[in-house]
Amino acid sequence: MKHASRWIAAAATLLPAAVVLAQTPPPAEPGSPPRSEQREQSQGASFESLDADGDGRISRSEAAAHSGVSEQFAAYDLNKDGYIEREEVNRANSPAPTTPPQQ
Repeated sequence: MKHASRWIAAAATLLPAAVVLAQTPPPAEPGSPPRSEQREQSQGASFESLDADGDGRISRSEAAAHSGVSEQFAAYDLNKDGYIEREEVNRANSPAPTTPPQQ
């Protein structure tokens, strides 16, 4: 019975440390971008974060702050006015409508 109590006490003592270690992310590789930057790159930037002046549209200079958006600016600027509006982003990201087969 004493041995069982010791095992339970040892397990209870080590359990919090195991939980902390299980939740700790591995260290970043040298030369890699910070984790917050990696997360932004994998998820993309939000419209609001790109619209720096808050005018409801993204200019070429605002897009230049994020290389992925800058590279795809022309694809999103559907009306070719030099700005990306939210509606253009929504249209560019929505799937093309499919026409049902004619019967």
